[in-house]
Amino acid sequence: MKRTQRRAFTLIELLVVIAIIAVLIALLLPAVQQAREAARRTRCKNNLKQFGLALHNYHDVYTAIPHACTVAGATPTGQASNANQFRRFSAHLALLPYVEQENLYQATVTDLQPAGGNTASWNTTPAVVTQTAHLLCPSDGIVSGNLEQRPAQTNYMFSRGDNAWDYNPAWHGNNGNGLRGFFKGVRDDGQAGSPRRFRDVTDGLSNTIAMGERIKAIAGGTGIRDGATTTTISNGGRDNPALCLASVGTGGVYLNLGDERGSRLAGVRAYDGAPAFTSVTTVLAPNRPSCKNGNNNSHDVDGVMTMASRHTGGAQVLLADGSVRFLSENIDTGDLTALPVTGGQSPYGVIGALGSINGGETLGEF
Repeated sequence: MKRTQRRAFTLIELLVVIAIIAVLIALLLPAVQQAREAARRTRCKNNLKQFGLALHNYHDVYTAIPHACTVAGATPTGQASNANQFRRFSAHLALLPYVEQENLYQATVTDLQPAGGNTASWNTTPAVVTQTAHLLCPSDGIVSGNLEQRPAQTNYMFSRGDNAWDYNPAWHGNNGNGLRGFFKGVRDDGQAGSPRRFRDVTDGLSNTIAMGERIKAIAGGTGIRDGATTTTISNGGRDNPALCLASVGTGGVYLNLGDERGSRLAGVRAYDGAPAFTSVTTVLAPNRPSCKNGNNNSHDVDGVMTMASRHTGGAQVLLADGSVRFLSENIDTGDLTALPVTGGQSPYGVIGALGSINGGETLGEF
């Protein structure tokens, strides 16, 4: 009986097979990564849609939307008074019951401490120490190593419109004149003032940005895509946003960061209504610089706070009608050397018009 000999792989054949497998992996890996990012982007979009539903349900109950920032002495619409009067909490707190977080809201409002306090009570407030998925875009991971040591972080910011001087009325003495954007703060005299209502948005809910994405700050970051914020330009770019645009060099890295390296900035305190933490302005296009006023690490500085995301080409925004759109980083920004306005049409092009609630601008496709 004739015996059949089995022929083994030669070394060359084995190397060829390995090379073919490596080529196939190299071809498939980008497609897999793109599919994963597409899924993350969809989840991010759905989170914003949930905020849209929450805002409309809140408005149905109270015929108003919550303030972006509250101060001591003023109880937000729809919230019971307490000993600390909701000092400097963001609208994320008020919206908790409308994003299926009623239990977290009830556990939080029973014993609130001021958002700016350094006490153990603030650090252990239930909402402050509980990270929930609805606050995060999956494309931007949890920031670790920041100096805040408070786990509740967010990528979803409240629009204050196209006037950075209106950004934080609770500190800068303009008596609650945050009239350009969909959200506004509480007056510095401790009065809540008139809450924002849908009827105030005469430009149309479908033409007005309510919320937008922003990358969370990273301690030690030096560029736009790691959430750093420059502190070295005059007035934080409020009077001349072109200065803010010019504050970055090659690769989106800030030319001069002063003493700021990302601590206590964008998104690292989800429930703090101070400007740098939970708001955006509609002045510069997405994925452009953010510039704040003041060369310090204070909570109350304002400035140009720009939308940014990990998505390619722009950032997602929630319009006031509840729809979600992708805003291109090439959107028209008008005349960035112009002074901000308190009434009439925005000088900052399409993005400025989308931020103002009653500018009277005519908008086409964007």
